[in-house]
Amino acid sequence: MSFRASLLAALVGASLLASAEQARAGQDDVVLLPTVTLIQSSPAEPPELRRPDPSAPGSLSRWTRRLDAVLHEAAQDLGLTLDVSERLDVSPGSLKEDALVERAADRWVVSPRLTFDGGKVRIRLVAVAPGSNVVLVRSQEVEPRQVTIRAMVMLRDIVQVGRGSPTDDKPRTAEPAPPRGTLAIPARSQGRAVLALNAAAFGGYVGFALQRASGSGDERLTYPLIALGTGIGLGGSMIIADEWDVGLGDAWYLSAGAWWPAASGLLLAEGYGVSPESDRYVYGLVGASAGITLATMSLSLRGMGEGGALLSHSGGAFGMFLGGVTQLAVDGTTDETPTLGMGYGAGAGVLVAGAVATQVSLTPSRVLLVDLGGVLGGLTVAGASSPLVFADERSEGKDRAFLAGVAAGTLAGGVVGYLLTQPASSKRAEKEEERWAALPWAGVIGETRTVDGKRVPAMGAGVRGLW
Repeated sequence: MSFRASLLAALVGASLLASAEQARAGQDDVVLLPTVTLIQSSPAEPPELRRPDPSAPGSLSRWTRRLDAVLHEAAQDLGLTLDVSERLDVSPGSLKEDALVERAADRWVVSPRLTFDGGKVRIRLVAVAPGSNVVLVRSQEVEPRQVTIRAMVMLRDIVQVGRGSPTDDKPRTAEPAPPRGTLAIPARSQGRAVLALNAAAFGGYVGFALQRASGSGDERLTYPLIALGTGIGLGGSMIIADEWDVGLGDAWYLSAGAWWPAASGLLLAEGYGVSPESDRYVYGLVGASAGITLATMSLSLRGMGEGGALLSHSGGAFGMFLGGVTQLAVDGTTDETPTLGMGYGAGAGVLVAGAVATQVSLTPSRVLLVDLGGVLGGLTVAGASSPLVFADERSEGKDRAFLAGVAAGTLAGGVVGYLLTQPASSKRAEKEEERWAALPWAGVIGETRTVDGKRVPAMGAGVRGLW
């Protein structure tokens, strides 16, 4: 009896183990249905979810095949076992949510859908976890070039949610979340060093300017005041970086709001001949204070990226250059220092660029390339028109023509650089990736019955396609 009992227990254990293995294997099986899209067979019928015809003109079928391949690879990366026995069994009725739930008795069922909205692609994944009655939906509108990456991420999100939800009515205790790695925590106040450097330098300038503005020329006070201002600026920056999360772009944006308005104030004071000369430093302090105030107000509403901060510095630099060129062109000479125009240009340039930086999102590399285009454009025109200013006979007209050409070349180079570095827009991406076909059609669209019972066809014509 003991032998029979042991044998029976072994058989029962093996059966239970096999059942558990089979159930666990079913949890990782997936039926990945073919990608479908909304297709209207005729104008009189509503659009239905269908597989596009591979022989039809256009690239809609190519997009669906591409999404199938991406999801096929993503499913295998997630540890799922593909079941291709039902991939070709797709009809509008079988894609309904109730039908998907029935299929998902012991395996995953995923039905991808794809539509186009303008130049963007909307991916919609409808999935049901094994043994679940809940339909999981993940939908996102992406650029055509992002389809591969986003589709993989969307399938991963669906599978993670499905695996974490219970498949029966029994409550499941939540597992404790694993501790977050320290490397995943982003660094706080990444612009701390940049802010400290600029604050220390500006504090030193404040100490120097106050000492000069007081009319004192005692060098025994100059260096202590500079050191005091530097220390106050450095300490204040450390407090600010600890209190608020100062990004790298935020710090450089604040520096643009400090230095370019300060330069504008100094240049304007020199251009207007402010006397005594020691008062000119106060103009720089006033300009810097106004710039820092505006920059701080802007950062209180939204953060600033590195590209926007670089754009602000570029605005101050090119504004100062173009302002000086404008003053020289008005005066009709190239033999003077255009401090007045440079001052107005620096202030206006950083103000306009700083305001634009709050409304656009640019990468630092693109801003640098646009700046490079402007510099090359100005140098090209300057080299081509140099005989106008280096000739034996010079005139105000030739100087103005040279300066106007340099300014126009700088602006044109910047515009060309902006256009060349512009990413593919939605319309360009649509034209490059998609070529929609609009085909005329004509034929019988319906029928009517006469009084005597005869059938009379209703003829029609039109144009069909996707746009």
